Amino acid sequence: MEYHVDVLLLISFISETITAIGIDHNWSTPVPLPSFFPSPTNFTYTEGDLARLECAINNLSTKKVIWRKGSDPNPLTIGKRTFVDDKRVIIEHTPLHRNWNLLIKQIQLDDEGMYECQVSSKARHLRHHVYLTVLPSETPIKQKPDIRISGEKYVEKGQKINLTCNATGEEHPPDDLDWFKNGNKLSSSIKDQIAIQKRVSLTTRTIVSILQISNADLDDAGVYICRTSDLQITSARVNVLNAHTYNVKRHEKDKNKATSAASGGSQVDNGTRDTTAHSVSLVFTSAIFIFLNNVT
Repeated sequence: MEYHVDVLLLISFISETITAIGIDHNWSTPVPLPSFFPSPTNFTYTEGDLARLECAINNLSTKKVIWRKGSDPNPLTIGKRTFVDDKRVIIEHTPLHRNWNLLIKQIQLDDEGMYECQVSSKARHLRHHVYLTVLPSETPIKQKPDIRISGEKYVEKGQKINLTCNATGEEHPPDDLDWFKNGNKLSSSIKDQIAIQKRVSLTTRTIVSILQISNADLDDAGVYICRTSDLQITSARVNVLNAHTYNVKRHEKDKNKATSAASGGSQVDNGTRDTTAHSVSLVFTSAIFIFLNNVT
């Protein structure tokens, strides 16, 4: 019994040793475990910069590199795939190279903290920690200009066309904003029932223009262009639906169907009456013939 227990302990010890030194299951030459190359463990960037957290690994083989922030169990990246809903986070890696750097675009103050580069392995010591420090920016972070149009793109004839153009500048609001339709500049007009209102916000660096066309006609359909003084431009197509004409045509079509059905029914009734009269005539003729035969 003691001999049997000793054998089990020996087998267990050999198995654990094999796992630790990385010998494969085919009992071939030992496979060296991955290891980290020496690299910085502290990185400092200014808010708005591109942060690069370095991690270089030797003998990675088929294992995966996992990046996490602090003690968060959810990974930021696994291999070259990103597992967070943040387009700023990507992996920098060249095939057959040792670097698996974590890149964070437009770094923010709340990105500061400890990050972990880990190799997917049972060996828990295969981890490399780096600390990211983010300094506040001395100048406001510039954001890209943006312009967009909102509003209903399908309007029935006689209703109001209402389009809103919102344009954001890089450092300040655009100086002005104009509307165009089919290449022609639009302006407020009582005759054409066009009203244009504008407002500016210095806080959000935006200018907003609202275009309203009352009592829309079929000629009001087309492409509407919104353009700022700094040449930001966007467009939207508006379709004017002639609902009244459609309903009239549909009513006439239904009326024609009803008339056609009534005519067809009349023809059927006439045919039925003709057939009945013919049958009565034959019966009457047959009765007279039988009567004459009996008299004779």
